[in-house]
Amino acid sequence: MSQWYQMDFPDPSSEPARMLYCYHDTVLVIVMMVLFGVGWFLILVLVAPFMKGLVNRDITNSDKLEVAWTLLPSFFLVAIGSSSLLNLYEMEVGDNVGYNVSVTGHQWYWEYNYILDLDESTKDSDYIYFSLMKDY
Repeated sequence: MSQWYQMDFPDPSSEPARMLYCYHDTVLVIVMMVLFGVGWFLILVLVAPFMKGLVNRDITNSDKLEVAWTLLPSFFLVAIGSSSLLNLYEMEVGDNVGYNVSVTGHQWYWEYNYILDLDESTKDSDYIYFSLMKDY
């Protein structure tokens, strides 16, 4: 149940909502890991002049380092992207979809199209289709 002073998401009521919360927490952990890594390197570079030679600043070419800082972020991005696409697919083919909304932005107004399915046993020809145009 959601409270006004709550610091987290409300309890999920469906499987796609649970998957989105899990995705949010996963991305938050990855962002914190990246923030910690960047902060560690920043402190290392800022403190290096005071360490009198304890930090090797003479590295001019390191193939292993270049491969690591190219592949590691790409693995993170692929993991985030694949789970995001899985969430989008699961939301698109949900079981309890009652209507579809199509929103088209024109130059001076928005056009909203709603397709309502009033009965689960109806055919495609029995759908109710209407359009609502608003000028803002």
